[in-house]
Amino acid sequence: MHLRTLYLKNFRLYEEVMFDFCPQVNLICGPNAKGKTTVLEAINVLMTCKSFRTAQLSDMIRNGASNFYIEGVFVKNGLEQRLKISCDGKERRIVFNSTVCASANVLGLLQGVVMTPDDAALVKGSPAVRRQFLDIQIAQADPLYVHHATRYARALRQRNCLLKAKNPASIETWEQEMATAASYLSQQRARAIDDLQLLGKSLHQTLTDPQHQLSLAYQSPSPYQQDLTHLRSYYVNLFQRHRRREMELGATVNGPQRDDLAIMLGEQEVRYFASEGQQRSCLAALKLAEWVRLKDQCQETPLMMIDDVGLSLDRVRKDKLFRHLSGLEQVFLTTTEEEIVGENAREKRVIHLE
Repeated sequence: MHLRTLYLKNFRLYEEVMFDFCPQVNLICGPNAKGKTTVLEAINVLMTCKSFRTAQLSDMIRNGASNFYIEGVFVKNGLEQRLKISCDGKERRIVFNSTVCASANVLGLLQGVVMTPDDAALVKGSPAVRRQFLDIQIAQADPLYVHHATRYARALRQRNCLLKAKNPASIETWEQEMATAASYLSQQRARAIDDLQLLGKSLHQTLTDPQHQLSLAYQSPSPYQQDLTHLRSYYVNLFQRHRRREMELGATVNGPQRDDLAIMLGEQEVRYFASEGQQRSCLAALKLAEWVRLKDQCQETPLMMIDDVGLSLDRVRKDKLFRHLSGLEQVFLTTTEEEIVGENAREKRVIHLE
């Protein structure tokens, strides 16, 4: 799979522009504040319908314009596909191969991984950041995960409304629906973490010479069960057991919306004990592990995007990363230095932003 062209209109600082990409390494060069990261952001919107820079869709509309428009042409399974996304700041319109579709259906059409300097939040940020990392990674390969995540969010909102109103009527119905969705979500998260642990450990050793091995742990009170029936029963009992206390609080405080991912070197959590360099190595290994898992799950080669590649790692780790990237398929790198990649890329297209 590879992205052939990207057309932007009124997106961030771009009034109108067309980019043509090669199937291997695409190096986006230019001074700061010239729109390098914006190119990766637009590709990420095509992949997930979301930005990795802002939660507000209106932030991506060019000043003075009323809406933005993105169009990507990519090749998947040997066929040319076309995905169009426009937004007026409130509503999105998505068209895939002439068919209007919902935002939930975009996940999995164009798979990829993005690595940015802000990924430090995966280590230092809140559990919500790490849950989102897991959710997007799993959802790109599993449409059923998207279905259950949507069901759980809807049922959770309804239960919270009933808790705030101190109204137990029909709350059990929503708890049953939450339990069904929660069992699938927690099961798939646990499986994803197992895969990322195995892949990340090996990739971490490739990128650096660690004294301690990278390890991951799913922090959830739910039992690790292959059997969804047992998991569902656990969540039904959990919601019932805490119903009275949560009614006093007016919110659901138990469930997969509270789970977390622990990133560790040896027995110690990276966010508390690792240096900046160690943290970046762990994050790079985790993102590359995400790419490999996506490839295995989807039987397609995902895109790999790295923003400000010169800032992410020191020289030794950077050289090891570039040697690894040369074995991937389509890669997008933003940098202020054209010569940063060297001769590692088999095919390279340099896009200069003036």
